[in-house]
Amino acid sequence: MNSSRLIKAAVLASLCGVAAFATTVTYTTAGVFASSGTNTTTSGGDTIVYSPVISPDSVTAPSAANIGVFTISGSPLATFSDSFMLTILQSVPSAGTGIITSAIDATVSASSSGIEVSFVPSSVLIGSVDWRFFDTGLAPPSTFGGITTIEAYVATPEPGSLALAGGALVGLGLVACRRLVK
Repeated sequence: MNSSRLIKAAVLASLCGVAAFATTVTYTTAGVFASSGTNTTTSGGDTIVYSPVISPDSVTAPSAANIGVFTISGSPLATFSDSFMLTILQSVPSAGTGIITSAIDATVSASSSGIEVSFVPSSVLIGSVDWRFFDTGLAPPSTFGGITTIEAYVATPEPGSLALAGGALVGLGLVACRRLVK
């Protein structure tokens, strides 16, 4: 067997032998409202409180991750106009911090909060972990006790995909070398 066929066989064998596995992501969160500099904002008789993930939580990516809970309480018909800043503190698989914000601008009644949490940007990359956020409406005081859990979709590159991309680069390199030799 010549060296070209041997190299092709080795690359093919390495690609077929890669097993896909999930990655554990460990993190905590923190959040503050601009008007108060704390996790609480008040308007009229209503209060919104953000409860962060303070004990390190772990998820196996890809999956949904709890990033905290918003609770609305108080009397109806308050108007909120504030912004909220969420900080994700990731410790595994690589340490890093991601910060995103959302405007809180709506009128709250007993049966409708009208508050939509829309984070900007809608995704944050911390190391190799991609955190994706979706618009979420907050529950009014009369629904679920005003409690809304906010989640993000967490994903990491699949090792099989990385091996496939690496194998393709090796193949392209071999083709380029072969053309240079000719």
